[in-house]
Amino acid sequence: MLNRRQFVGGMGAAASLAKLPLRALDAGGVTLGLQSYTFHNVRQGGLQGAETVAQGAKELKVNLVELWAPQAEPFPLPVRYWWPWTHASGAAPASPSAEERESRRAAVRAWRTNPPADYFQQIRQRFDAARVRLFAYNYSFEPTMNDAELEHGFIAARALGVNLITASSKVSVAKRVVPFAEKHRMTVAFHNHAVTKDPDDFATMANFREVLAMSPMFRINLDVAHYAASGLDAVVALETLHDKITNLHVHDRKANDGDSVPYGQGVTPAAQVLKMNRDRGWKIPCFYELEYVGGDGRDVIAETRRELDYEIRVLNEK
Repeated sequence: MLNRRQFVGGMGAAASLAKLPLRALDAGGVTLGLQSYTFHNVRQGGLQGAETVAQGAKELKVNLVELWAPQAEPFPLPVRYWWPWTHASGAAPASPSAEERESRRAAVRAWRTNPPADYFQQIRQRFDAARVRLFAYNYSFEPTMNDAELEHGFIAARALGVNLITASSKVSVAKRVVPFAEKHRMTVAFHNHAVTKDPDDFATMANFREVLAMSPMFRINLDVAHYAASGLDAVVALETLHDKITNLHVHDRKANDGDSVPYGQGVTPAAQVLKMNRDRGWKIPCFYELEYVGGDGRDVIAETRRELDYEIRVLNEK
């Protein structure tokens, strides 16, 4: 892993990401990775999706990935996953019918409860071949999941070679996850989204504390952009919870649950968060998550490279 002196001496504070060797991307002693949701060009999950993610990370010279489950499971990814920020026209994609939704949901449930024996080992092989390490399996626990589906996430994560699940979820669903996390002795880090009127959504400091109290296996995957877009103080959240945070999601958004945007165009205190993480010695791994590119004609790799270059510059500043 590059230490700060090696990075600055060899590349300069504003080095181009494209010149970095293929190893753990490190700036100022902080490890940088990618949330695989970044790769909006993946339209088919499974082995093909995993290959696209692994090769994309390799092209970006990043070898640490948090793998988003829909890209690993062998199903098409609906366009709605990336709407509205990927559609410059603002027009929503056509919604599937109730019958189509039910059919897809049944197929996913059936697959999760009986996947091929070596399926996730094959997924991992795609990343091993690209020399990209998996950090966590991003498997979100949904209210519609039965117990077998909840437990599937832990079995899949273990097969992928990770001991961490990151999860968007509901506070009430987190209670159902407790026995599975404790049975498998696996950490689950809950990911926040913007504040809504639903008290069951995972978004506020009160939600963090409630979930952390449920199990010693529970931690926080703090998304500083979503937190800031809610009008909440991401710097205070990091200060308060740093010893309970497994990893940060760092990107930018506008205020009032606004659009995802490139760094510098929103309200996320990204530079302050990155430097605070570095200077306090916490060095929590930071995962960039591209949310604003897809169907509007911009290139995922080029945009992600520019955003990662921003993080590198910030972390190598005093």
